[in-house]
Amino acid sequence: MFPILFQYKFITIGGYGVMLGIGIYCAYLLFERELTLRDMNPEIAYKILLVAIPAGIIGSKIFHMLDHMEEFMADPMGMIFSGTGLSIYGGLVFAFLFSYLIIRKSGERPLDILDAVAPSIAVGYGIGRIGCHVAGDGCYGIATGSFLGTAYPNGIVPISQYVYPTPLFESFFSLLVAGFLLNLRQKPVTRGTLFFLYLVLNGLPRFMVEFIRRNPEVFLGLTQAQIVALFIMGAGLAGLYITNRKVATV
Repeated sequence: MFPILFQYKFITIGGYGVMLGIGIYCAYLLFERELTLRDMNPEIAYKILLVAIPAGIIGSKIFHMLDHMEEFMADPMGMIFSGTGLSIYGGLVFAFLFSYLIIRKSGERPLDILDAVAPSIAVGYGIGRIGCHVAGDGCYGIATGSFLGTAYPNGIVPISQYVYPTPLFESFFSLLVAGFLLNLRQKPVTRGTLFFLYLVLNGLPRFMVEFIRRNPEVFLGLTQAQIVALFIMGAGLAGLYITNRKVATV
């Protein structure tokens, strides 16, 4: 594990931050390329990047605090200004909400831009999740004796037990989804299909992997991430139904 790659006085560069940065940059490059291929303004990718990064960080913090309310109440300022403790779902939700304002002002059809960005989100999510594994930030699974088990003795949240490396599971699936969407975009599909399909394919593995993670249950035996995943999948299925139904009735 490499929670800290470089440290000098107040400057600290961690493994999670590096992988997250690589994920964001790769997602940006792919998004810019997709916009160009679709004859849309590639500068939209840069504008969205400037909004999505701070919004994502704020959202990640808020969702993490809500998911760990007891720790937050015990040390509010410590959790707020800590470099750790980020919920990737919170980041995605906030980044999307604020980025949508840029999309609406772009002059392009929102669904066209959302289709263009869908594979990029999958790539960024997949690479960013590797950062969780590299840093050993505590978002791994329950103990296991299987060959998949991994220990994180030097992680940010150290554990000597062998546990499921759930970030790698999500990363692997997300990169598969990215490849699937990139292949599907070459075929004639209804506007919005790629994005709404991504919502379903992102929410499903996250919902399933939570059963072997160590997150606290918050409602009806489900974790916060599972509840958010259900909403995301529901939105994706509704979007697929509505967009394809409109085409079928034309």
